[in-house]
Amino acid sequence: MTTLTYRGGGKPFTSGAGRSDLANYARKLVLAWTRWRTAREIEAMPFDIRKDIGWPSTDDNKHRTM
Repeated sequence: MTTLTYRGGGKPFTSGAGRSDLANYARKLVLAWTRWRTAREIEAMPFDIRKDIGWPSTDDNKHRTM
């Protein structure tokens, strides 16, 4: 593993640390995209199916039964 020392700060920086930060960022980005896509798919379902699986409705007053 390579250790670099920058003149300005004087603190060591290992090349592996930058890769792990980038990998963590990429992993978080993929998880956020997956959550967004799943939410879009669920929102596209009919109201009755969303109600059966327990998905909260944004407009409960429109579909409320009394």
